[in-house]
Amino acid sequence: MAGKRAYRGSMTVFFSVLTVLFLSLICAMAESVRVQGARVKAASVMDLGIFSVFGEFERDLLEEYEVFGVDASYGGEEFQKEKIARRLDLFMKYNTEPSRGTALTGNTLFPIRTEGSSVLRTLLLTDENGLVFRDQVVQNLKSAVGTELVAEFLENQRKSQEMEKDQKDYEKQEREAEKALAEAEAAQAQEEKASSGSPGTEDGTVVPVNPDGSELPVAAEKPENPLDLIKKVKNMGILGLVLEDPASVSGKALVKKELPGGRSLERGDLSWERENGGVIADGIFQEYLFSHFSSAMDTEEKETALSYELEYLLCGKESDEKNLKATVNKLLLLREGANFVYLLSDGAMRHSAEILAVAIAGGAPGVSTALTAALLAAWAYGESLLDVRILLAGGKVPAAKTRATFRLTLENLGRLPEVLASCNEKTGEGLDYEAYLQMLFLTGKKKAYPMRALNLIECNLRKKEGMSHFRVDHCIAGMEAEAEWELGPVFAALPAAFLKTGLSAVRYHTSGQFIYETD
Repeated sequence: MAGKRAYRGSMTVFFSVLTVLFLSLICAMAESVRVQGARVKAASVMDLGIFSVFGEFERDLLEEYEVFGVDASYGGEEFQKEKIARRLDLFMKYNTEPSRGTALTGNTLFPIRTEGSSVLRTLLLTDENGLVFRDQVVQNLKSAVGTELVAEFLENQRKSQEMEKDQKDYEKQEREAEKALAEAEAAQAQEEKASSGSPGTEDGTVVPVNPDGSELPVAAEKPENPLDLIKKVKNMGILGLVLEDPASVSGKALVKKELPGGRSLERGDLSWERENGGVIADGIFQEYLFSHFSSAMDTEEKETALSYELEYLLCGKESDEKNLKATVNKLLLLREGANFVYLLSDGAMRHSAEILAVAIAGGAPGVSTALTAALLAAWAYGESLLDVRILLAGGKVPAAKTRATFRLTLENLGRLPEVLASCNEKTGEGLDYEAYLQMLFLTGKKKAYPMRALNLIECNLRKKEGMSHFRVDHCIAGMEAEAEWELGPVFAALPAAFLKTGLSAVRYHTSGQFIYETD
């Protein structure tokens, strides 16, 4: 058997150096690629951490009002940016170290370690007077809104604009009529004082005449002027006139200084572009308000700060009673304009007012003309009281009246309180209370609705167990944060061992931003 031969291998110094250089080049290229991958991982971990923070939204806020917001006080009393940063750190560590908290170990090509994070800027639900909250609501709901709802909203807006115009015309003509009547009565009194008799008769008596100039038969006695009663009615408590049981009005009230709109608020500083303005957005937000808040027509007893929430959103008073009273006055004005327009258009009804005015004025032309306008305005007011009483009883009232749907006669205007007391109609055709409320919202202070809604949301959620310190201005709807990372070397270890050089980790900075949005 032939013996084994042993050969000695050798490598030149040049080739050794060349090999080390090639290996170093390859490792450097691999390390460069790995560092880029680690940077991508760091950015992804940053995003995942922010998403995880916003995954801790306030559940009751979402379940009750379909609004996302992270309570930055975490159940406490103070706004805690630092705690948000700590929560972000924790979530990022679990994403960089999947085996964290377990007995498992392992290696990775992308060893990264966070060296701390900070919250740069925040966006709160109360920012921009609640527009952040409003914008989120509209963004969440606009995909679910159908064309029918949009068409209905636009039609309601058209009706409300017409009725608002009628209301303003009515108020103007009522003022002019009162002024003209006062001037005419003053002139008549001065004329009677200056003369012992009035022209037209030898004995100084006035012959009453029709508006067309024909003589009226002399009445046995002068008819009562219903305007005297209407003046007294206007000084009565409005709720007593339009409610069957005024004592049933809710006594709930808010403490203004404790509301978000009445105290110093936390302010966010994250830039935000509003995307949901315009008429359609107004309609979507209004629909949201009507579906999440109650009105005076809701009979179900709820554990809420106010019972008449929609009335509060419209009027902004501290108590249910004040809000209902203010809403009733708005409804009354809305109906007065529409009823006055109809009375002017109905020749027979207008003529009956003229005849009564002539009889009351004793035929004095200047007084009777002004008195006719005042009687028509009072008639519209009386009919409007009936309308509002029917609406609050659960009935319906048409937006535009006809002879058949006009309830109050001129003869009954002088006994209006008795007519109101006997009117508890709960049926009818036309629009119900909430439909008229929708119209009032369309002509109300739209910019005030978001903060008023947030006032109610905070007060209502504070009544829940464990939420006594809840504040809507602590609810984060968006955030921008940053983090510092250390990217440990992997492939760079080989050339460092050959070349006896020290290893240094790569430091990297990432930032991320998130705002609650639903498409």
